[in-house]
Amino acid sequence: MAKTISEAILQQSTLVIEAGTGTGKTFAYLIPCLLSGKKVVVSTATKTLQDQLVHKDLPLLIQALGLSTQVQNLKGRSNYICRHRTQLYAEEGQLQSVACAQDIAYVREKLSQLTHGERSELPNLREDSLAWPFVTSTTENCLGRACDDYDTCFLMQARKRAITADVVVINHHIFFADSRLKEEGFGELLPQVGAVIFDEAHQLADIAEGFYGAQFGTRQIRELFDDMLRAWPTLDLINYPWKQWSVVLDQILDKLWLALPEGSCAWKRVRNIPTFQPAWVEFLEFMAQWVGTMPPAQASDEPELTQCKSRLASLYPLIQQFSHLDVSQIPWVEKFKRSVVFHQTPLDIAADFKQLLTRYACAYIFTSATLTLANSFACFTKPLGLDSPLTMQFPSPFDFMEQSLLYLPRGLPDPNNLRYYDVLLNKVLPVIIACGGRCFFLFTSHRALQDMAKRLRPHLSFPLLVQGEEAKPILLARFRELGNAVLLGTATFWEGVDVKGEALSCVIIDKIPFLNPKDPVLQGKAQFYQAQGSSGFAELSLPAAVLALKQGVGRLIRDVSDRGVLMLADPRLTGRAYGEHIFASLPMMRKTRHEQTVLDFIERGFKK
Repeated sequence: MAKTISEAILQQSTLVIEAGTGTGKTFAYLIPCLLSGKKVVVSTATKTLQDQLVHKDLPLLIQALGLSTQVQNLKGRSNYICRHRTQLYAEEGQLQSVACAQDIAYVREKLSQLTHGERSELPNLREDSLAWPFVTSTTENCLGRACDDYDTCFLMQARKRAITADVVVINHHIFFADSRLKEEGFGELLPQVGAVIFDEAHQLADIAEGFYGAQFGTRQIRELFDDMLRAWPTLDLINYPWKQWSVVLDQILDKLWLALPEGSCAWKRVRNIPTFQPAWVEFLEFMAQWVGTMPPAQASDEPELTQCKSRLASLYPLIQQFSHLDVSQIPWVEKFKRSVVFHQTPLDIAADFKQLLTRYACAYIFTSATLTLANSFACFTKPLGLDSPLTMQFPSPFDFMEQSLLYLPRGLPDPNNLRYYDVLLNKVLPVIIACGGRCFFLFTSHRALQDMAKRLRPHLSFPLLVQGEEAKPILLARFRELGNAVLLGTATFWEGVDVKGEALSCVIIDKIPFLNPKDPVLQGKAQFYQAQGSSGFAELSLPAAVLALKQGVGRLIRDVSDRGVLMLADPRLTGRAYGEHIFASLPMMRKTRHEQTVLDFIERGFKK
């Protein structure tokens, strides 16, 4: 694998590699990158892997190879404290709550003690603190070179270090945001690069959709309105009456929020809601008046006011687009506890991504443990527009036939049956107890997780760790330390989690992780495929489910000495025709449908 990557870097070619768990793929791409002498960007899907590369893998290899390679960990803008906004809001004091004001004051107090200005340097500030939006910046509210703190800006300093570094580690969100938007300093960084490595590449297409689409939200509008009032305290109330419209704006945004159903909804359905249409018309009229009464930017404007005018000029066309929709976009709306976000997601990103790759003369290497379905890379290469790249598979060195047992329990009703989790409880308890805990129980929904947590507690003497009760790193640390715990998790625990040894000896998955059929983006794409004479299920739902399932299955065997039971509870795996298609993409394991066979396997210490 390392040799193939080395050749790809030398020839500036595109390479797609699926490398199974345990192949050492991280070292296999880092070593040729370090030895190439070229500037390299490594992009990951998660901050966890990003930090592992920067703080563990790269230092180890650089020392072992006797190199003096400079590495920079470049994170997204929201990870860096903004000096200007922290000072601004600390002095203003008119915030949502006393706790929020106290948190901002705490950040200002710590400013002089920060090394790189990253959020991780403030561990005492809760992740859910309301202060974060006030002490960090966005592309919209950043003043750029007009800011008094530009020369000491933590984000700009990180960008400058990235330009001079030999290896820059980022995540996929930054790559797309920066490549598309002249953002995060990539205008200077990418042209110098000899290779871009995408690890955890299976997430690329989903992440790209968010950046090639467009969105605006009611919170964004409210913040812009408030920022403009703050930036223009001497506003002429007679000529510019919208300063008095703050209450009116709140009422209009509340009407939009109240008119919408919970969760996500297709725009076509939203427009047919009787209470939504008048609220939407009122909102459009308000925005038109706001834009119509704004004077053009003037040289005498303060930087904050100039920025606000620019934000409004960019925002208004996005709002207008919802009245003149492009057939290549899927419009939909998402309702949160206090806000609404309007989205336009592209039907296809292949052309945009393909064009992006042709912009720079360098090697592109894509790698992950899950890039194929039944040994075909088409599910990965087609959505990204990768035409005939070199593809290679490196299977896991683990002997799954010897190290694991796949349990497909009998007697479970259809997953949509109300009795499903009652029956499932009786199926999983003997296995969990026989394993002495040491189990990951993975779910496809938070509701199912919480429901099963309540059912399990009275029956278990082992520690029960439930996602959401503590932060993910704390839950994982406790799971490893306890050695007999049962951890219940959803999507975040399906991938990027590495627990070796006997602490994890069983993985249970409640259902095939199909996409939500009510998801408006999935519905829009499915309609497109149907119009082309194809099946949305075969082209979208099934491939996504198989790749997600491969990730979940991959949590079990993480080392040559690991032994364990994989329990896939969903009866559709054996009762539907697509079950064999799914099995063809999973590691070859011994299968059983008998509980006693599983208990015997556990009793023998996971040995044949």
